[in-house]
Amino acid sequence: MQIPENPSSNDIREALIELGQKVDRLEYKFDAYQKGTDGMVRMATTIIIATASVVVLSSLSPAVTAIVTALSAGNGQ
Repeated sequence: MQIPENPSSNDIREALIELGQKVDRLEYKFDAYQKGTDGMVRMATTIIIATASVVVLSSLSPAVTAIVTALSAGNGQ
């Protein structure tokens, strides 16, 4: 809406109502964007933790196997 050069109180009221509606739409868009971003950060964090767990466990696996083999060989004597 464009406000006339000599606006009446009704023109100003309508402009304020329209402005309020635009602000509400912007707030909704921001909230939706923020929720989406939070979800992506949670998903990325989960993927990073899962990948780190796999890397750590795969590097520990030969060591654990060697310990179990040594313990079972020691018990067999």
